Amino acid sequence: MKHFTMKPTVMNRSEIKDFPFTGMHIQPDKDGCLYMVESRQMLKSLGSELLPGIEAMAALRVAGKLMHLNMERWAERHDLSEGRMAVLFRLRKAPEQRLAMSELATGIGVSPRNITGLVDHLAEDGLVERVPDPADRRSIQAQLTQKGIDKVDSIWRASIEAQSELTKHFTKHELTQLRHLCLRLVQHMREG
Repeated sequence: MKHFTMKPTVMNRSEIKDFPFTGMHIQPDKDGCLYMVESRQMLKSLGSELLPGIEAMAALRVAGKLMHLNMERWAERHDLSEGRMAVLFRLRKAPEQRLAMSELATGIGVSPRNITGLVDHLAEDGLVERVPDPADRRSIQAQLTQKGIDKVDSIWRASIEAQSELTKHFTKHELTQLRHLCLRLVQHMREG
């Protein structure tokens, strides 16, 4: 398995221009609500009943893509990938900083094959080790090393600050609504 080395990058506001969708124009509509001009032009033939839902989903996809890219760039500054960082944070909050590989995969939403690769790389870096499950010797768990604990603890606060930076211009009510609407969408997708 080839180990790749990421180049640490520093994310700043001007770098957002390097992200996809840079040609997108966002404007307020007659009610003061933002919309993507090109998307509306392309989708207006759908009619007024379908357009709001399709526009909302398009906006959510763009926001999700940019959030993922932003998180990847932030993680790279700490010599991690977003996936590796998720493993470290998940293990730090687990009892005894250890979890079964299957539980870890489920917790961060990746396949068992992907969790193996993520843990392999973290083990090579000395941040995680594989240990036998004390309750079932046939099972293997991933556990943070002291170096891994130190790494997580050194970037945890910075992670919170980076996320807070993105939401600081929203009111508490807007953030509650954003959370609520995203989770309603999650519920509908789970049911559907």
